[in-house]
Amino acid sequence: MELLRKTLIIVKKKETEGLWAHGQAQGAYLRTLLDAFGGNYGSLRDYLMINSGMFQEIAKTNADAIRGLEPKISIWTNGGEANGASGGIKEVAGVYKMLPPLFKTVQEQTGMLPPAWMGTLPDNSS
Repeated sequence: MELLRKTLIIVKKKETEGLWAHGQAQGAYLRTLLDAFGGNYGSLRDYLMINSGMFQEIAKTNADAIRGLEPKISIWTNGGEANGASGGIKEVAGVYKMLPPLFKTVQEQTGMLPPAWMGTLPDNSS
């Protein structure tokens, strides 16, 4: 039993030494790369991300997230001048004119209606 305990201690010590040596080697590798990039951490980070395939993984994840969607694109304007209003009132009027088409687009794409306190969609059935 004592021999087994000593053996396990030696194995754990060697594992620890191996991890420490691995960390030291990675540190030296990163220092060498950072020096090669002239101390520019952003360039080093980008290189490591490219080298590890992170951007490809992000692109794949994004592609999987939107696969099968059929987005509808709506373009609208507020009709130019807001009935002769000027200054801040013109911007506020523009926001109010923009809301119904925005609500309609959201409803078409998601099936969600705006809360009643926010507004309603025009009834196009008549």
